[in-house]
Amino acid sequence: MTGEHIWPHWLNPLLPKTRYRNERVDDTVKSNWSTKELKQTANVVCKTCNEGWMSELEGRAKGLLADVIVSGRLTTFSHEDQRLLAAYAFQKSVIANYQTLGILPEPISTWAQRERFRLTLAVPPEVRIWISSFQGRARYSGRSNPRYARSDTDPAPLNDLDIYTHTYVVGHLVFQVLACRFRDLFNRGVRVELPKQSAFWEPACQQIWPIETEIITWPLQYLGSDTIEHFVERWFGKIQVTLH
Repeated sequence: MTGEHIWPHWLNPLLPKTRYRNERVDDTVKSNWSTKELKQTANVVCKTCNEGWMSELEGRAKGLLADVIVSGRLTTFSHEDQRLLAAYAFQKSVIANYQTLGILPEPISTWAQRERFRLTLAVPPEVRIWISSFQGRARYSGRSNPRYARSDTDPAPLNDLDIYTHTYVVGHLVFQVLACRFRDLFNRGVRVELPKQSAFWEPACQQIWPIETEIITWPLQYLGSDTIEHFVERWFGKIQVTLH
């Protein structure tokens, strides 16, 4: 196993020289440290994948996102751009899921979904992904916030459903992934339609998967240091899902 960079390593030469305050919370234990770079890795991927298709995806993302992350400049994303953004966001969400796997007995994504993604970069159609923008107190920052919830709503199979979100912030860029999985293998043939976001978030957040429009303009409105906390937790409470 090798360390996959949570924050893209290519970003550091583009950022000003400074020190970054790092914070990690595991259960109730909080640790803090400082570094000269945005540098955290997760030992959850094999060397072949890390240096192969994942490195290629990172290189493609760099060309699309470097200026967006650093300057937050106004830009447009085409249909194909959105497919690439969704693949990049989904990859980050899988890594975050594996980092915190002790919370669940197995990943939210299935082996078949991950294998298909490795071969084709195809994001599962039932996953929802949004893009937004961030402008907080720190000029440059990053955060990776996975969240989990378990349904206990009758009747079955709703009482067998796990919900997972991952909010990823780097510089001015924000991704959020919403996914789910039935715990019982016999229920995994049931298709789940996850909800769309509420109208409250639409002025600042756009869906990029499944793709809804051919071209989107980024950014809309920025999320701030206080708003981002509500954004991370926005799916927890009551989520209306549809079964097919």
